[in-house]
Amino acid sequence: MAIDQDLAEQVRSLLRDEATSEKYMFGGLAFLIAGYMAVAVGDEGLLIRVAPDAEWITGDPRASNAMPGRAMRNWRSFSITADSTELVELVAHSVEQAKTLPPKK
Repeated sequence: MAIDQDLAEQVRSLLRDEATSEKYMFGGLAFLIAGYMAVAVGDEGLLIRVAPDAEWITGDPRASNAMPGRAMRNWRSFSITADSTELVELVAHSVEQAKTLPPKK
């Protein structure tokens, strides 16, 4: 399972103040908050949870459907590296979206 280790470490650092767990899913490393996947790191960047009205993300040319050929509502694959200036904002957005979900039973 190939993941961008530098990107994973940067995401881990950004989430240091959150109660997260990590799990290998979808060919990448997922970071979960309250049992919900907030963001995942793969070999080509991030899989991020997005708000339906987040045009600043969905309109970005680096953002694409999370899984081509399969609809995954509110998820985008985002081609990004560990040193990208947008990483902080994207991870924060994904965390906030995960926190809006009801508690898992």
